Amino acid sequence: MMDAKQAAFYKEWRMQRGRFNPMDFGVNLERDAFMDLMVDDFNAAFQDTLSIDELCLRPRSAIAFCDDVRRKHGFHDVPDDIILRSVMNRRK
Repeated sequence: MMDAKQAAFYKEWRMQRGRFNPMDFGVNLERDAFMDLMVDDFNAAFQDTLSIDELCLRPRSAIAFCDDVRRKHGFHDVPDDIILRSVMNRRK
């Protein structure tokens, strides 16, 4: 169960869509450093065998990737969409 403060935070966050602060999810990194780390993890995991677009078309693989990232770094509260969106935004 999430408390009212956390529920309000997530509601506001969903409204903002792309803007986030990793520290809001318990990650002690600046946004750019976090996004770079997510891209590095993606590149290490897929080594040019899969694009981020193709990964998103394979939901089970995308979930597994996000779970691996959270487990590897201890980022237990970072949602899948933050991890995947970070990689997507860096490719542009």
